[in-house]
Amino acid sequence: MDRLRALSWFSKVVELESFSAAATALGVSKAAVSKEIARLEADLGATLLHRTTRSVRPTATGRTVFTRCRGLLDQMQEIEAAAKLDRVEPFGTLRVSVPIALGLLHLKGALSTYMRAYPSVQLELSLTDRFVRIAEEGYDVAIRVATQPDDQDVIATRLSDVRMVACASRDYLARAGRPKTPRDLPKHACLAYAAPGTSGRVPWRFGADKREQTIWIEPVVRADSSLLLRDLAIASHGIALLPSFVCDRELKSGALIELLEGAAPEGRNIFVMFPSTLRTSAKVQTFVRALRSAFGKLERDYQS
Repeated sequence: MDRLRALSWFSKVVELESFSAAATALGVSKAAVSKEIARLEADLGATLLHRTTRSVRPTATGRTVFTRCRGLLDQMQEIEAAAKLDRVEPFGTLRVSVPIALGLLHLKGALSTYMRAYPSVQLELSLTDRFVRIAEEGYDVAIRVATQPDDQDVIATRLSDVRMVACASRDYLARAGRPKTPRDLPKHACLAYAAPGTSGRVPWRFGADKREQTIWIEPVVRADSSLLLRDLAIASHGIALLPSFVCDRELKSGALIELLEGAAPEGRNIFVMFPSTLRTSAKVQTFVRALRSAFGKLERDYQS
């Protein structure tokens, strides 16, 4: 049995939810498709499809097989298209995980450029601040804001550094006073980024003249959205520690005031990561190049 062909036909049946429609799309008979799927099920020792007179739906096992084989089929298409990356026209689905604020505020330009250059690639974007396990969850690429890469079996490329900014509104500072050193922060209302399910104090790290200090704060608000924390700071609810790409416009407009400039909060980096198994994937490599170009400009803009 041609296992790759069987998986391809099975995927088409799941996508179209019909043996007849899949057969038409594949240019073969319905009987041939049905027979091929039956052989695949026998070979795997599992039922992959629920069949009724009105519909075809994957079983739980079938859904798992479908999810796994889609990536395999995409890779096989690329391999068959050309042997060398420089000669292949990238195509297929590219699944990307992106932090919410970064995606909403700064990714549009890079995506537009990439989509115009490679119209045969279909982008599937997931905007989430959750830590995703790239390969295990079926992503081709993840963009991550972190101090260091923190995933195994991935190739990571730094796109840009990120300056962290402690900031608050004029109204808040007029009411509560301006902190002179990081040690003043526990006396203030602080708005902290924290992962869901965490509790207790949150560490804010600062460093000056190579002396690092960690300030533990009890936040009045903890959230896993830097955009929400920014807006709460603008509304005078406290001091937030934000990535510069989230609050740069508000700092320039005066809606937020930068604090503790001499203390230099610990910075972050923006990384693009992908599984090591995709190092020769044309769609991944061209996407990484597009991001490097776009974020190189972003880094220059924030340094100017």
